[in-house]
Amino acid sequence: MAKPFIIITGATGFLGGRLVRQLRKEYRIIALGRRTPQEAGVPEGAGIHWFRVDIGNFDRLREVFVRIKEMGQSDLLLHLAAYYDFTGDDHPEYERTNITGTRHVLTLAEDLKLRRFIFASSGAACPFPKPGECVSETTPPTADIPYARSKRKGEEMLREFKDRVPSCIVRAAAIFSSWCQYEPLDEFITTWCSHRWNARIIGGAGDWAIPYLHVQDLASFFVRLVERCDDLESAEILMACPDGATTQLDLFNEVTREFFGFTRRTVHIPKPMAVIGITMREILGGITGIMPFERAWMAQYIDRKLMIDASRTRRLIDWAPHQNLSLLDTIPSMIYNFKNHPEEWRLHSRRKKARGPRKPALLTMSRSEGRGGL
Repeated sequence: MAKPFIIITGATGFLGGRLVRQLRKEYRIIALGRRTPQEAGVPEGAGIHWFRVDIGNFDRLREVFVRIKEMGQSDLLLHLAAYYDFTGDDHPEYERTNITGTRHVLTLAEDLKLRRFIFASSGAACPFPKPGECVSETTPPTADIPYARSKRKGEEMLREFKDRVPSCIVRAAAIFSSWCQYEPLDEFITTWCSHRWNARIIGGAGDWAIPYLHVQDLASFFVRLVERCDDLESAEILMACPDGATTQLDLFNEVTREFFGFTRRTVHIPKPMAVIGITMREILGGITGIMPFERAWMAQYIDRKLMIDASRTRRLIDWAPHQNLSLLDTIPSMIYNFKNHPEEWRLHSRRKKARGPRKPALLTMSRSEGRGGL
């Protein structure tokens, strides 16, 4: 009996490449991405059909979906393709890729009669809760940064299509690996493990906190979701997150302990002063052309916590993060890589930061069975 087809958009991305590897044993993979698999360093071979296409280009994407339909019944579609950055600017790519591109994929997927369309949203789509409260699967995605707004519109589209395209919405935590690959965390580590003027400065009490999830845990989440998706209601919302959140101060203590052999003493800047400092550095960056990573929009989150309660998700699909892959437990291997393999660390960092808008690619295809190639 032939393996079923599963379509993955964003297949040349950080997560997409890992899912291609993980799911190829049980599924024939139809992989869509802006780059070639050679450029992204992701698998080729028997059972993987590669299409190089930009989901923002409807006509070319439609050609791909015509070919997909000709290949036979597709069971699942994992929609991972998305744009994001940390500038806080309302970049047009949010509209073109995250919103218009998602509508393109949904519209064309309707004709495939899928078992399930799985949409990668984000925990960042939800606002930081009041002290003592948690974000859960029922929290409205009303955060107001550009990336969050684009994900909210994506979730709204899933509900609009739910009677025609059975779906599932996955709100993920901040994703990292043993090579870091999460830009804010990379910035923290590079600064805290240095002798820069700001290496020990923490805004507020250091209580800013978000949930983090290892990329291996996110891959296992999607594998379990694929197994259980038929049991879920259409447009069901799941949280690919650990419970709680990890604070900036806990991270600082663990990172500096591993790097220096002792915990560095922090210098805490009261929030009002930190807000002024971040804003002034951004203004100066605009004048000099050398922008800092910290931007004024980030200052509003000093000492706020994005606490998570993902208990409903655990009940629905019987999944939980691996205890040994928590962020704090991964810091030792992360700092080892940072200290001992700096060139490879920078290579991973550059790959992650290069996820910005690219020139629209021409449509090409590789069946990747035998000697086919892009």
